[in-house]
Amino acid sequence: MTELLQPAELEAGWAVLEQQVQYKHVKPLAEHRRRFVRESQSERNVTLGIGPFDREMRGIGPGHLALLLGYSHSGKTQLTLNIMYQNRDRPIALFTPDEPGSLVFVKLAGLVFDVPAAQLEERVKVGDRDALRMLDETEEEFSKLLIFDRPLSPKLMRRSYEEACDWWGEQGALVIVDYLDLVQAGEHLSSKADAIKAFGTESDVPVLLLHQTSRSAGANGRAMRIDSGNYGGETWATYQLGVWRKRNAIAHELAQLREKPKLTDVEVDEMGYLERDLAVHQYTLTVNLTKNKRPGGQLIEDGIDFELYDTGHLRMLEGDLPTQFIRNRLSLRSVQ
Repeated sequence: MTELLQPAELEAGWAVLEQQVQYKHVKPLAEHRRRFVRESQSERNVTLGIGPFDREMRGIGPGHLALLLGYSHSGKTQLTLNIMYQNRDRPIALFTPDEPGSLVFVKLAGLVFDVPAAQLEERVKVGDRDALRMLDETEEEFSKLLIFDRPLSPKLMRRSYEEACDWWGEQGALVIVDYLDLVQAGEHLSSKADAIKAFGTESDVPVLLLHQTSRSAGANGRAMRIDSGNYGGETWATYQLGVWRKRNAIAHELAQLREKPKLTDVEVDEMGYLERDLAVHQYTLTVNLTKNKRPGGQLIEDGIDFELYDTGHLRMLEGDLPTQFIRNRLSLRSVQ
């Protein structure tokens, strides 16, 4: 007859067995606790430099994915450049196969010196010494920025990021991917997003992923919503930001009214209001926050208006009119 093991013997046996078993998927709750404490106390969380958003998001943490949605030419790049400018002293890796690194660099120089990039390019072309000095100082300002403008595959991203960390001598503060469609990870956007999410988690680095929405999702200047990605990509994201231009929606409304053979008095008044709003929003872009997984973090669904300058700088309006709109109106009055 087999003797029953005593409780102490059973406990000792289980301890030995647990040491021998290597779990691939099981994570004790203590591991999630440690991760939360580490994230809460981490100095690696990346902020956007925009007060209302930073208060609600409390930074993009290592392994977290922030999805930035917008229609073509809606302001995604301008917002991204401003985020880079706010974090210019930190190690950032930008993956942008859609745009040569040299053009990204001159846009950043425009931000640093508040000069339109096209104007700066013309000055460099003729050998302007001050313009060349601006480029030197921009290089110093962004001394930890690395731009990878080659075709984008997950394997190449990992190798490039490993090299970047070696070059920096530290972990990256932020990885930016511009944009989702160009990721070479299958034909479907969901598989591409999955690959980027896995990269951020495995590399333990915050990731900002840009996604250009379809024409139907961004048509007529409609505001970005949680489902504007049109593929379910919000599933992968810790945060989802949207960028759009109100001028496009206003122009669409005006076009519809102008197509009518006869307008009512109310519609005539409405056209007047829309024409003024169109003049105002020629100089703005709007940013919202439609997903926020931070505990207690609120959404900013209606969006916040920013004045967009030809230098690429953004200024939160907070109820003010764009300075460029006011200047334009004053110049028109002086001519009259």
